[in-house]
Amino acid sequence: MTAWRGQMKIDQIFAMENFSKPKRIDWLKQEANHYLKKMEASQGDLLAERSGPVLSAANLEQFFRHKERSEKICQILQYLLSFMTHVPENDEIGDKPVNPAEQFREFVRYEADLLLEEDVKNAIFQETNHKEQFDGGNVWDYQERIISMNNELQKQVAQGKNNAAATIASLCQVLEQLCRFWFEVRRHDIRRTRRGDIFLYTLARIVQSRCRQTEKL
Repeated sequence: MTAWRGQMKIDQIFAMENFSKPKRIDWLKQEANHYLKKMEASQGDLLAERSGPVLSAANLEQFFRHKERSEKICQILQYLLSFMTHVPENDEIGDKPVNPAEQFREFVRYEADLLLEEDVKNAIFQETNHKEQFDGGNVWDYQERIISMNNELQKQVAQGKNNAAATIASLCQVLEQLCRFWFEVRRHDIRRTRRGDIFLYTLARIVQSRCRQTEKL
């Protein structure tokens, strides 16, 4: 995860064909699990770091917003790692209180809607203004693109599918598109790209492929 290969794009470095061998898959799962555990353990540390004699309302709101977002990423990663081992079928879900495909849908919907949060949009705009030239035009072009992308992703998230595998595959495709967008925002600079986005992208593509294979059986 630390190597930087010249000017290669992140989606090329972490292309699915680079994870076709079992050993590479095992390595990826171990790294993702390690990252997941670090994220889960960091929540309490983060509050302790921000806590002073009196925690302001603004700092408290910021903490809980960050905590909720981190928890959603953890939940998506947990599902992706689970789907790497086994893709659920409709008859397995039955009348269970939690439908993994539908819960996964809500987590992905949440990630797509983060594009509309003011602090997230500001972060994107800061990145676009940071460079003299940016693919896609100026900050106002990106404002329209963010809204358009959110609308498109939400349409894909809401699509009904015949079975759990098809639903999960479609949602993984949404995650893939979302990660590609963030890779572009970060100019494919692996040093500036969040590790979580890299794991989401790689795992989502592998799970998507496995779901497609399951549908063909």
